[in-house]
Amino acid sequence: MADEPVKPVTETTPVTPVVETKLSKNDILRDMSKEYGVNLFDAEGLKKFKEYQESQKTDHEKMEAQIKAFEEEKTTWQSKRLEYEVKLKASELGIEADKVEDALKLAGNDPEKLADVVKKYPIFKAKGGVKIGIQDPTESKKPTDMTEVEAYMANDPKYKKYLNKK
Repeated sequence: MADEPVKPVTETTPVTPVVETKLSKNDILRDMSKEYGVNLFDAEGLKKFKEYQESQKTDHEKMEAQIKAFEEEKTTWQSKRLEYEVKLKASELGIEADKVEDALKLAGNDPEKLADVVKKYPIFKAKGGVKIGIQDPTESKKPTDMTEVEAYMANDPKYKKYLNKK
């Protein structure tokens, strides 16, 4: 008897089957309509139910909702401010517009470090600088006696006679 293994005693509890009932949206609305005494199937009843829910909120919950809204607005404004700071700093340093995002990543999202990035990686700097309404005299075309239209007409046999008469 000493050689036989000891079997643990386990108790079994009867398992009752759980029956899940799926209620449709209409069933849920119907039950809530009965419970709260309003018809949630029309706009007026839905409005009354929302007013009821709002009246059940405590002042603390209302303040928390306002604080959350203000914090979201604050983060939006801060991100916009950072974006404008970056654009301003990049334009001061002469960074090309399509390379600003890459330079900012190298600067660790700190606009003040963009100068260091431009020093280390001069590829970010714009080649010709910023030109606002000024023509570069080396790139401008010299006026000719023959305009583009006259050049086109000179190549077209229909108009050669007209140009030769001039």
